[in-house]
Amino acid sequence: MKTVFLVFGIFISCSAYSKEDCSLSALHLNYKSNISESLYYTGTCHYRNKDYEKSAKAWQQLAELNNVEKEYQHLQINVLNNLGYLMFFSLGIEKEQSKAISYWKKAITLGQAESEYHLCHAYADRKESTYNREKAKMYCKKALLIYRGMKQKDEEILSQIEKYYKRVK
Repeated sequence: MKTVFLVFGIFISCSAYSKEDCSLSALHLNYKSNISESLYYTGTCHYRNKDYEKSAKAWQQLAELNNVEKEYQHLQINVLNNLGYLMFFSLGIEKEQSKAISYWKKAITLGQAESEYHLCHAYADRKESTYNREKAKMYCKKALLIYRGMKQKDEEILSQIEKYYKRVK
């Protein structure tokens, strides 16, 4: 009986530590797939695997693409938000907080709402070198409006924004 539990435990342990296959075929893509789609989903897969360097590399390529087809532009916009996050917290990429902030600001102008939350954090967190009370008030207020208005609210993020906003008001 101990052997059964040991084998079962090893199986569970190994499967918990295995990484998702990020090959194009595993992502239901192939060499004929749109490059924007391939880069976005490959980067996302690597991110889920916590292979942040690979994720950043794929997303950076997508961010730098010119003439992205209209139906894939939303992927490029989301990548600006995601790259900003990786850069701000130095996940698999050099810490460049000012560049992260510029990515988030660009993403906001293109309609990416999550970037408001990231800018709220960047400016409202006193531990960050980017702390700026006045900017924090503006971005946190906008983030609150966005997150309170969502049909499916992320209570954890909403709570974080409320905490920051109260702190900087």
